[in-house]
Amino acid sequence: MVDDHMMFLQGMKNLLNVLVPELRVETTGDMAHAVQLVQLTEFDIVLLDWHLSDCEGTESIRWLRDAGCTARIVVLSGETNATLIRHSIELGAAGFIPKKYSSEMMVAALRHVLAGRVFLPSETYPARGIGGPSNTGTPAGTTASPSETALDPRLAGLTARQMAVYRAATRGLSNKLIARQLDIAESTVKAHLSAVYSALGVRNRTEAAYQASREGMHIG
Repeated sequence: MVDDHMMFLQGMKNLLNVLVPELRVETTGDMAHAVQLVQLTEFDIVLLDWHLSDCEGTESIRWLRDAGCTARIVVLSGETNATLIRHSIELGAAGFIPKKYSSEMMVAALRHVLAGRVFLPSETYPARGIGGPSNTGTPAGTTASPSETALDPRLAGLTARQMAVYRAATRGLSNKLIARQLDIAESTVKAHLSAVYSALGVRNRTEAAYQASREGMHIG
């Protein structure tokens, strides 16, 4: 967890230690230390305050990725406008959790991400380009059952390598990091992602992330 409000940081850590005892939680109040931590330890999730005293969210996410961080990055913020949320997803965040959430909602959102899904507040879907939650799909911020997510027919025709690239992309990894992790060329990563987006009927990572959140897709 990276947050320069020490009271919030300690409160969140105490809450998680009680409600999700299997989690190991490291905390820091500045990005320089956060970069050191991700270089020393492989984390599953980084909870990142968007507005840090020494760094803004855009730069923070880039610092973490440049340091080789392969964890899902989830933004925590008291600011919840749709433009900011969309921007965080474009930068590779795997979720956005408003600080106004209750402790129960916060933990539910974290479990959603830990399960391999994308979490976005339901009220922040863009008005155009990607539709909002449908009446038939799983609403954003809820967890779909394995039967609802594991057999998505749109993904059935993808190869194992294409799915591996897709999973890495949903963690917010850059094409360069994905290529390094899977030992393939960046051009191959782009080709695999193009195949994934075509199968899902979307144009880019951001649309894929919104769709995954809206439909509760589990992508591992």
